[in-house]
Amino acid sequence: MKKLTISGLVIFVVFFLAATLVWFVHDKDIYKRLKYNETFHQSSISKLNIDSYSSDITITQGSSFRVKYYGDNNIKVNTQKDSLNVKESRSSKRGYSFNLNPFKRSKFNIHITIPPDKLKQLNIDAKLGKLNINNIDIKKARIRKDGENLNIKEAKLDHIDYYSNHGTINIKNSDIKNSQFKVINSNIVVNHCTLKNGLFITNEGKLDFKNMPSQIDMKSSSKKGDINIEYKTKPKDTLLKLHPGMGDNNIKNPYFKDSKVGNSYNIIECYNVKGDINIK
Repeated sequence: MKKLTISGLVIFVVFFLAATLVWFVHDKDIYKRLKYNETFHQSSISKLNIDSYSSDITITQGSSFRVKYYGDNNIKVNTQKDSLNVKESRSSKRGYSFNLNPFKRSKFNIHITIPPDKLKQLNIDAKLGKLNINNIDIKKARIRKDGENLNIKEAKLDHIDYYSNHGTINIKNSDIKNSQFKVINSNIVVNHCTLKNGLFITNEGKLDFKNMPSQIDMKSSSKKGDINIEYKTKPKDTLLKLHPGMGDNNIKNPYFKDSKVGNSYNIIECYNVKGDINIK
């Protein structure tokens, strides 16, 4: 009797593992599958509107407006006058039960290409998912996210209004003008970027400005966290207005004399409550 019980248990485990493996592999194919792929040739398109449920979003330069979607959520894409609209909503087929399949946890992805000098306005509302913006020129944008990182590389941005609850902001090798970036609880990292009339705010987190050019003009604020500014080249025509609360001002860049280099064409204002302000 004991042998029969053990044999039955072994058979059950073998079939259970086999069925689970088939389920996992089947779902792996589903969640990596290209569900939508369409190119739009209308010359009138100048606005992009994205409403995302949980996907990572990548926007990059291409020869035409093109939308690809990998995942199993519902995706709806259409054009209206000068706008390209992309909306992702949760698939009702997945239900709300606890998920055990590791492939189902993998991120879905919306990938959009934009032809050069065509995008005048970008609007994004995203609940979850990373946002990657690469090698594009944006004249105006409003971006709202609940969480996860913002990554910008090789971009020209003007009049950007960005807000997120959490998720690190990473901006690299970009030109930023007349823009504001606000996050509640995360770090902001800006690396080798030109800044003109920029605003960077976090409630709790560090602000790091690395390898910066000789002339930058911006304001930054953190209630709890250091603000670090590191020049790659000799600063030029810049006035520092540093306001640490309970921290210290550490101006270690030798070119600043009485918080100033040359004329005051560029002004850097920094505010924090708990944390130091470091200029190198």
